[in-house]
Amino acid sequence: MRLLNRMFVMPLVVLAVLALAACGGSAPAKLADIPAYPDAVQLKPGENPMADTLAKNVQQAASMGANIDQKIYTLPKDAGWDQVKKFYTDKLTADGWSASNLPIPDNDMFKMTLWTRSTQSLTVAQLTEPTSKDAFLLFSLSTQ
Repeated sequence: MRLLNRMFVMPLVVLAVLALAACGGSAPAKLADIPAYPDAVQLKPGENPMADTLAKNVQQAASMGANIDQKIYTLPKDAGWDQVKKFYTDKLTADGWSASNLPIPDNDMFKMTLWTRSTQSLTVAQLTEPTSKDAFLLFSLSTQ
């Protein structure tokens, strides 16, 4: 995926998360509480341009009064969206999260699901680079 496409998708995810509000009451989660998919490798700001973009998204959201956090991982080559989604359905449902439907259709390059719990929304998205077919797992956590 070209960097320009990545930079378009990242703000789209931020806007989707910020547009959705959750309700209820339990202790707020942190991204550190969300399990990483098996054998996924976290990309870190300063080491990867996509991670740098996410760090900027978090800073920009904070400057607008929003409380979000984002992380991105590389996925193992054999990890398909159905496997990833099932993993998070099992883990997040067991931890009190509820899945929500999004009006954004999945496509070959971008698949996304939204989870809510209490005053938080968690977006889990898989981004696939069209040429290399490298897959990335994006998390965006918004707290109201």
